[in-house]
Amino acid sequence: MRLPPHVQSEDGFSIAELLVTIVLVSVTFVAILTGLMTTIRVSAAHRTQSTTDAVVRSAAEWVKDVSRNPYRTTCNGTAMYSLNGLAMPTGYTATIRRVEYWDGAAPAGTGTYNLSSHIGSSCPAGGDKGLQRITIVATSPDGQATETVQVMKRAI
Repeated sequence: MRLPPHVQSEDGFSIAELLVTIVLVSVTFVAILTGLMTTIRVSAAHRTQSTTDAVVRSAAEWVKDVSRNPYRTTCNGTAMYSLNGLAMPTGYTATIRRVEYWDGAAPAGTGTYNLSSHIGSSCPAGGDKGLQRITIVATSPDGQATETVQVMKRAI
């Protein structure tokens, strides 16, 4: 008995064609998944960096706030100012790393005045001259992000 022609036809895909298709789809899927994972990691790193930046800027505003941290002339370094009471996200830290003092030198009659050469870590002779540079550092919980801000604070 002979089968009709449409039944005898061997139309369809061979096993090799199916395997090639599966490999191509798998490679494409892995490439898309890798790109997605990279995007997620970069997004998390950016979020951590942004939060750390917000923390250090909030700390700088806290130090500049005269009602919370009035200008101190005692030349006690980082102990003069406090970040107590500053709200921070869980695990983030902000610390006052350094307080530097202006030596009180007046600008020369000509040329430009370079403030950096007149700021030092030790209290100038005769006490504080009314201008301080305060360095604040914030760190993320995982230590991957660190931000530093310097604030100039002057006596009013």
